[in-house]
Amino acid sequence: MRTSSEQNKELVLKAFDTLFNKRDYGAAEKFWSPQYLQHSALIEPGRAGLFSLVRSAPQALRWEHGVIMAEDDLVMLHSRYSGNGAPRNLIGVDIIRVKDGAFVEHWDVLQDEATQQESRSGLPMFGTAFPEPDHHAAAAPLTIAQARTIVEPLYDALNQPSKKDVAALLAKACHPDYRSYGTNEDWLTREQLAEVFKMMGLAVPDLRWTIEDIRAFGDQIVVRGRASGTPTGELFGAKPTGKSFKTMALDLFTVKNGKLAAAYHVENWMAALQQVRK
Repeated sequence: MRTSSEQNKELVLKAFDTLFNKRDYGAAEKFWSPQYLQHSALIEPGRAGLFSLVRSAPQALRWEHGVIMAEDDLVMLHSRYSGNGAPRNLIGVDIIRVKDGAFVEHWDVLQDEATQQESRSGLPMFGTAFPEPDHHAAAAPLTIAQARTIVEPLYDALNQPSKKDVAALLAKACHPDYRSYGTNEDWLTREQLAEVFKMMGLAVPDLRWTIEDIRAFGDQIVVRGRASGTPTGELFGAKPTGKSFKTMALDLFTVKNGKLAAAYHVENWMAALQQVRK
């Protein structure tokens, strides 16, 4: 039988992956107690403060674990937080108190990760190797021209999708682990998004999606788009009437190494369906 310390270590590793890597806030709630106490200079109080911090972090955020130790109701975890929007990875030691299978209290110590040139010991702070140089260098802000080049294949896939190799166009624009968020919590993979585009192309053969405005902020791109077309098949539950629609869409993309890593998108489909049904 596993000891309680072994169970607690397994619980902490699963919880951190669920929250920081999977961004599954609903599933994460079962790990963090509603009465969770947060001892941190960087995080607002309670479970809500922690979840709010993670929600505001870039989609490129990744958590990795190193050494983990447990004794009685305490677990101590050595971690690396990369893709956090800062020039440096953060190396942290988290101490978590577990009670009845949930986290009730937490302390942390965080420090910027040193490069090999900066390390007086000559040894890495985390794992067996120093981070790659591009983990530390702050990427130059995207220009509008660069932003347009990056997103154009995705919008090309939305123009008459039934006539395009949608999967290839999305692969050109997006990373394999791309996440397309329709809500703050729910997302589609790149492959699932390709199927949605194809479905829309079948329902609206003349679908047209144009970039009306584009802005770039650091590693993020904001696009105001226009979607239009005349459905010949059922679209989101609405039967075709021969009438056309025009509607607006807003997309917030995060870029990593020249490709799209994630997007949050909002489309005014209610207005579009009202136009079709008139």
